[in-house]
Amino acid sequence: MKHRIRTLALAALLPLALAQVATAQAPTPGERWRTTMSMEAMGMKMPGMTTEVCSPKGAADAPPPTNPDCTSSNQRRKGNTFTFDMQCKDGTTGTMEMTQESPTKWSSKMLANTKEGQMTMLMRSEKLPGECDASEMERKMNKMIAQGNAQQAKACMDGAKGLSVQLFVGSAAACKDKASIDAFCGQAKSMKGYNTLARQQRMSTGRYGANAPPAYRTVVADTGQLCGFAPETVRKQYCSTAQGKKEWTFFAEECPELANPLGQRECAGRDFTTPVAPAYTDFCSAWSSAQRGNSAPGASRGEGGESDAAMGDRNGGSAGASGSNAQNADGSGAANDGEQGDKPKPTDAAREAMKKGKDALRGLFGR
Repeated sequence: MKHRIRTLALAALLPLALAQVATAQAPTPGERWRTTMSMEAMGMKMPGMTTEVCSPKGAADAPPPTNPDCTSSNQRRKGNTFTFDMQCKDGTTGTMEMTQESPTKWSSKMLANTKEGQMTMLMRSEKLPGECDASEMERKMNKMIAQGNAQQAKACMDGAKGLSVQLFVGSAAACKDKASIDAFCGQAKSMKGYNTLARQQRMSTGRYGANAPPAYRTVVADTGQLCGFAPETVRKQYCSTAQGKKEWTFFAEECPELANPLGQRECAGRDFTTPVAPAYTDFCSAWSSAQRGNSAPGASRGEGGESDAAMGDRNGGSAGASGSNAQNADGSGAANDGEQGDKPKPTDAAREAMKKGKDALRGLFGR
């Protein structure tokens, strides 16, 4: 309702209230006018509103420009009265009648038919003494628009660097300029960026299930479509090099077909008596973390429908370093809960003490 009133008001203002010089930047000689408008709609009356505007000289003698949401037609003139019909995008129709009572006074009446009912607008305008700059408001508006565009461009570029998915993916995406999209896609195609997007999707679907925010449900696939890459192809390419580069987080989270067999062999079931080999310490930490994350209800792959936990089962084992289905370090098969219970398990305090001891030793040897 408020939007329709605003549209009608803009469409109905007198030429002197609406007229602008489209490209004017230098001062434009203008005239000061005071306009009072009142409205009646569906049995309600709105008190008169008075505004003062500066219009280019001679604007009162020209046909009125219309609001971008409305078009005018059937323009006709009889004496000092100018009449035209109007059609707006929201379905509103109406007739505007404007009369020049004197060189310094105008009156007008508009009848509009809307979905809510009929509206009547009455306006009177009077020229005030003194001159003004008719392009001042436009210059201010252009400056505000330029500042707004610059702020949005910065926000989009910052969002691209931080992989703010909702700014770029989905029907409500606000950032559509080429520079920020290129920056976003450059991040998304990187190993770290892909891992971040896939993790966002898994966390969202794991936490909210079917109620996950729409922008995150298929974020990897949607990003691939926006940026022109096949997510599964990119994943496999990075998986082929992640282990060699010791990119353990990506390897553990995004390459379960490779990471799970290695994790079962080198990480699962390890404790004081069968510690993790030094070469696999960082990998086992990342793998164990990935397994815990994948056990959350609804956790899913970044670009497929299969859950990470399910992929782990399919590719060599399930999560859990001390669970009943974990392999022994020598690969001799699964141990039952009773066998595992005979072995001491480190407490959190023991783990912390071990970590501090390792840190102290590294300090002594300068490493």
